[in-house]
Amino acid sequence: MNQISRLFILALLLTACAGPTPTATPVATPTAAPATALPTPPVATVPPATVSMPAPLYVLERGQIARIERDATTRTLLTSERSAIPGLPPIATFTVAPSGALAYVVGDLEADRLSIAGPGGENVTVLYSVPGHELSDLLFTPDGSAIFLRLLNNNQTADVPSGLYRLPITGGAPELVLADDPVDDLANPSRAVSSYLPVAFSPDGGQLLVEVQSLFYEDCGIGFMPASGGEALRVTLPPDVRSYCGEAAWAPDGRSVLFLAGPKEGPRAGPQLWRADAASGTAELIVGDDLYARAPIALADGTIRYFVARVERDASGVAVGGSFAPAELAAPGAEPRELGPAFGERLERALWAPGGSGAVIEIDTEQGVELRWNPIGGEATVLPGTRERAGGLAWGPAEPYAGRAVPVATLLAGP
Repeated sequence: MNQISRLFILALLLTACAGPTPTATPVATPTAAPATALPTPPVATVPPATVSMPAPLYVLERGQIARIERDATTRTLLTSERSAIPGLPPIATFTVAPSGALAYVVGDLEADRLSIAGPGGENVTVLYSVPGHELSDLLFTPDGSAIFLRLLNNNQTADVPSGLYRLPITGGAPELVLADDPVDDLANPSRAVSSYLPVAFSPDGGQLLVEVQSLFYEDCGIGFMPASGGEALRVTLPPDVRSYCGEAAWAPDGRSVLFLAGPKEGPRAGPQLWRADAASGTAELIVGDDLYARAPIALADGTIRYFVARVERDASGVAVGGSFAPAELAAPGAEPRELGPAFGERLERALWAPGGSGAVIEIDTEQGVELRWNPIGGEATVLPGTRERAGGLAWGPAEPYAGRAVPVATLLAGP
């Protein structure tokens, strides 16, 4: 395969593509509500009894957080943050606590602001803001008592090291969990010099999955570390294989993680489905060949669900298009079983519902970016949105504290 064809496949799977489009999954389209004001609930085109997501969905669009209710129709804008930086969306990233409370970072001229608020955007409190400290990659602890985050110190005289930090929701100074690797050679730094970004806690809360991000190159990988702190165990891959970060998921037993990796070069270059052992850091290929993967989730019965990406080739083997479909893998080495119609639009991201009953997918269409609730065995529904790319997706609790004005500390503590 020539270089152009290889890049086409990577573009299809991870970035923009312009290939032929198979028949799309049928969808029901509710009227989208404006993103710049508290919207009037749009008229549903599907009876609420037949469209029900497992929990409210939080979406970051145009630098503000909105919530889409379980009816897949009602959308409410929750924040109205402002930034003094021209052209920069105010909210850069967010996360949701087990109770439904929100934490988010507002980027501004003087300093990033880490704020917490109730599930409706009420009772906003600035938890942390220090000039020169750039904040990102937020993750609540399982009990909601603290937030793990990446702190990049941009001050010329570093008062604290850049690294992974823990910040109690009661406030105070952030606690260093794991500092960035020291630079071995300023003129020619090693690719192994990395930062560590929090991704997800293991089901029992004892371990933390981290993204290992090279400080000077585009390399990335995954690793494991104790939730209480300590060194990170990096997942090892063969030298001709690279990781595709951003879509890793714990197995329910906490012993392994599903992630994406694939050959760096050659006709099979692209994201394939792998599994990493949390105790040893060793990795194994689960699905390879010409079947590519996106957004895996491991279920309690041992099956794996993910989006299988199939590349279409002409008679000479050149990639000319492709499609995505939700699929299930009964066991490593088995043939994936497709669980719904394939779609030809580019898949930007997918967020599975707990238990794998369906997924919210973000896709590119001729009319712009579109969010869909795609239940397994049911009809997909277009969710109300701004037609612009989402900066983040997260499930809230199934029964949020809707409309209740209570202290943030109470919200973070849970029901």
